[in-house]
Amino acid sequence: MNKRPHRRRAGWWWILSTAVVATLWILFFIANVKAWGEAKRPVGFGAMELELAFALLFVIRRQPLTVSRSRVAWLAAGGAVCGMLFARPAYEPVLGLEPLWATVQIVGAIAALLGLLALGRSFGIVAANRGLKMNGPYRFVRHPVYAAYLVTMVGYLLENPSLRNIVLVSIVTGLQIVRISEEERCLREDDEYRAYTKRVRYRLVPFVY
Repeated sequence: MNKRPHRRRAGWWWILSTAVVATLWILFFIANVKAWGEAKRPVGFGAMELELAFALLFVIRRQPLTVSRSRVAWLAAGGAVCGMLFARPAYEPVLGLEPLWATVQIVGAIAALLGLLALGRSFGIVAANRGLKMNGPYRFVRHPVYAAYLVTMVGYLLENPSLRNIVLVSIVTGLQIVRISEEERCLREDDEYRAYTKRVRYRLVPFVY
């Protein structure tokens, strides 16, 4: 008789990490809402919604089949996820094109949400195999959520240009690239994923990377 797989209970690390992510999102939310009064419009709206989706999926994430033990993978994942939650509004849209940068954020957020919907509970933070997803936006690039997240970050930066936000976007982008490399290192242990990489050649941007 086949035994049902044992489900691991949420341990202290899961509780602590969830509390940290939730706290950072709340602080990010409060900082942006305070800027609404001065700007007389929602500042960072697309970024806020996307970060909320990440936070919620982080809470309900599924236990992985395999997970990377690499310290680099863990550090890159943690920094990439939490990095932009330290960003703060500095409402001086580049070239005064606020509607354009707000639209960029919303388009990026919608694209990321579509990718997250395709992932469902297979979403995770650290490089791991939580079950392969190869449909929807995953037919075009192997990491569409990260690509859309980058678009959203750039939109937020152009709406809220500051040295702090420039540094954060640069760091998070670098960490996302490391994160992608670590994820692929883990997933390439799966024959099905190796076949998938031959069909979908690009990781983040078609014809570029």
